[in-house]
Amino acid sequence: MTRSHVASSEFARERGMTTETVTPGWAAYDLPLEEAARSDGAPSAAEPPLYAEADGRLLRQNIAWFCSLRWLVIAALAGLGLAAWAGGDVLAHRGIRVTPAWPLAVAAALGLLNLAYLALARSAARSPRHAARMLQGLWLQILADLVMLTVVVHYLGSLETFAPFMYLFHVVLACIFFPPGRSLLVLLSAMGMYCACILLESAGVVPPGAVLASPLLPGREGTPPTLLACHVGSVVLISGMVWYLASRLAGALRERDRELAATNRRLLAATEERAQHMIRTTHQLKAPFAAIHANTQLLLGGYCGPIPPAAVAVIEQIAARCEMLSREIKAMLQLANLRSHVQHFPGPVPIDLPALIRSCLSNLKPQAAKRGISFAEDLAPASVCGVHDHAVMMVDNVLSNAVSYSRDAQQVSVSCNSKTDGGAVVVVRDRGIGIPAEKLPHIFDDYFRTREAVKHNKASTGLGLAIVRQAALAGKIRVRVESTPAEGTVVSLDFPAAPDAPQKRR
Repeated sequence: MTRSHVASSEFARERGMTTETVTPGWAAYDLPLEEAARSDGAPSAAEPPLYAEADGRLLRQNIAWFCSLRWLVIAALAGLGLAAWAGGDVLAHRGIRVTPAWPLAVAAALGLLNLAYLALARSAARSPRHAARMLQGLWLQILADLVMLTVVVHYLGSLETFAPFMYLFHVVLACIFFPPGRSLLVLLSAMGMYCACILLESAGVVPPGAVLASPLLPGREGTPPTLLACHVGSVVLISGMVWYLASRLAGALRERDRELAATNRRLLAATEERAQHMIRTTHQLKAPFAAIHANTQLLLGGYCGPIPPAAVAVIEQIAARCEMLSREIKAMLQLANLRSHVQHFPGPVPIDLPALIRSCLSNLKPQAAKRGISFAEDLAPASVCGVHDHAVMMVDNVLSNAVSYSRDAQQVSVSCNSKTDGGAVVVVRDRGIGIPAEKLPHIFDDYFRTREAVKHNKASTGLGLAIVRQAALAGKIRVRVESTPAEGTVVSLDFPAAPDAPQKRR
């Protein structure tokens, strides 16, 4: 999620920044780290999760959804019990006979079961076989709900009301969440419990209950067995028809999901193949352009004899174009490698951030000197753990942007500070053209450049911040950009602490 807001000094103190780097009134944007991008492998396009028992995340969602729905049922039963306790005479006058004991007891039992389900889900999530345990918990929820629903149907009136059709809620939900075979088990369990309830009532083991004073049937006594069988059979038949239609529809949707997943896998494979082809092609172009650029430098240096002024102008254009294309090829290769699903990044190593920053600055100083741009360095000792090449890409692109979009004879400030949790923060500030607030969320997109940026620097590839974004996602590095037009931009790189990094005292 994106957000633009006024930066605060509290944010700066939390990250070890000075308040100078947080200018009141500037718009700020934090790069999200929870985007659906993977840097360690291809996105999973496996079998649809409706059939995958090992998909613990979906099981947790289903259990949580069942629990949320159950709280509503508990509230309704508790409300009915309280209404019967407080105004039983009023309800009886309106033809509704409810004793407060059974709805309150059922609500209390469901509440305790719901708490137990939630505790089971939390403990199962920490178990090595959490998916299997949560699947068992889901089945226990369904069976317990059917038992409690049978109790409710009995008290509402198993023959006198339409309460038996409440079983259809669980049947339809089972068709949505489970394959046909398992949803059929839910249907058979529900109908078995309902038939058992009717048999117990008919045998006199438990007295029949009825909420309505004007029952649907004239009474249990003297009811012909054929009429009783027709009533129960109609409930079973209608429930079976609903199960058949719902399972067919859910099955068709699952089949469509499976086809979409297969298509998605083919698209991912094709995209990966094109990406690898692009990497190979771009890599092959890198050497010829480097050779052309080197030869133009030989010509301009006079190593091949005197050259007419008109030819010098043409060679200078060729050299400038080759240099720009070489930079773009380098950026394309870096971005493609960061996004490659088959690329295996090197392991994290200790990184001396001040040394890394000084190395990047030494490469940029000749370019900055041509425009009279100087650097103000405030580099405190700081060490983090990460992929060294990724850190170089991030710092180099941020510093390069600061130089490219600064005005002539301005200063670029670079600071580095360690944090109390063992991480570090690198802050780069320029006094350049700035970025409008509404365009801040888009600056990390490929080839995105504001109109002001295009006018100021026509040689930019538009891929620098896209590289920063991919490297940040891979290393869980928080990136914050603060800017305002015509005043400058501040980019903060918040490097996380290593898992075993010692905490520093304030």
